[in-house]
Amino acid sequence: MAIQTRPLLALSASLAGLALVSGCAGGVSTSDEGSGDSVEFGSDPQAFQDALADMDPVELTFQAGSSNGTDHTGLREQDFVDAIEEISGGKITINTVWGQPIAPYDEVTEAVADGRIDIGLEIPIYTPAKYPAITSLINIAPTAPADPYFYEMVTTAAAQDVAWSTEEILDDYRDKGANVLVPLEFEYSGALACTEPVTSSDELDGKQLRVASAADFAIAEALGATPVSMQYVETYEALQRNTIDCTFGALKIQTGSGFLEVAPYVAFPTESSFSRNPTSILTGQQIEALPVAAQQLIFDQALVYFTGHHEAKAKYNSESIADIDAHGGDVMQLDADAEADLATALDGLRQQTVETDALDGEALITDFDAALEKWEGVAEELGYAPSGDYREFAETFDEDPFTVEDFAQRVFEDVYLPHRPS
Repeated sequence: MAIQTRPLLALSASLAGLALVSGCAGGVSTSDEGSGDSVEFGSDPQAFQDALADMDPVELTFQAGSSNGTDHTGLREQDFVDAIEEISGGKITINTVWGQPIAPYDEVTEAVADGRIDIGLEIPIYTPAKYPAITSLINIAPTAPADPYFYEMVTTAAAQDVAWSTEEILDDYRDKGANVLVPLEFEYSGALACTEPVTSSDELDGKQLRVASAADFAIAEALGATPVSMQYVETYEALQRNTIDCTFGALKIQTGSGFLEVAPYVAFPTESSFSRNPTSILTGQQIEALPVAAQQLIFDQALVYFTGHHEAKAKYNSESIADIDAHGGDVMQLDADAEADLATALDGLRQQTVETDALDGEALITDFDAALEKWEGVAEELGYAPSGDYREFAETFDEDPFTVEDFAQRVFEDVYLPHRPS
């Protein structure tokens, strides 16, 4: 299956057909500093340009997530930037910086808060103590099975639904002086990539397994591996030199960083998933001071961002199979004993959420389970279906085109619009 995309201006203009009314205040701006005319969601670019006619031009700094802007992630981030600039009629220009030159991950929130960055991508898993409410949601994210597309789409929608309606999660960022554009956008579920075939806890016993989060750490230990905390930029060399044997990470990371060249044996669970690690998009005070129409314009492009997220990840998932085959690897499933060990680890993570002091953990679990059920139903209603077979997904990727725009619009209508600046 392949994903067909439309030019971003066409996508933005098509929202007018939704005929939706703007929601209440929230989202990008949490104060009343914004002024000027409001523009109804779904309006064409000219309506925004008319509303911003008297605004002084402004340049915003966006520290993106891609290291170079040329991969699938970078291209979708550039689409997000292009949409803002073009719809504003040039009133807003964005200086996009790649590769975290202003602030490293785990310090982006502070850089947004103090004005060094106006829009920034943060990764909260690196400092879980700073984000206790977010960590509580991360702990229960592996509930849905690993899947090349369907359950990843559903989990991201459910997480954003719950995050936007849970003040403690939003306050993990707002209390530090940053505003929220995308509260939590989960990377696709992690894959276990190893230098040799591994599908059981016995085979993992004693192996050095690179992890990136506290949830990864707990899962690795439950599977019998020795967890090694390591940022992904160090992982390729560690695998190449046999300093570590395996790594967790979404296929986007595995193929984009070359890990599959040295660890081409990839295993997935079938009943649940490994960790799903999120990113967030935060905005700063310069955006909060813009006219309300400018705030709305930027907020509305979260739809573009959500759509591009899933398009990019699907492409990575398809391309990763070619990388695995090119380097003599294979795609495998965990055996029953390893699945049981994983289930034990996930039960432990859920219990951590129950016991957290950051929020009402039991209510969070109930809300998340309900959101998963809700968005699974929406996805099925729109014609999406789970696959579970990564190789089959890759083989049909170019033969059975589909888009995610209808699902993304439903998410934006239901989850984002109530928080649109006004």
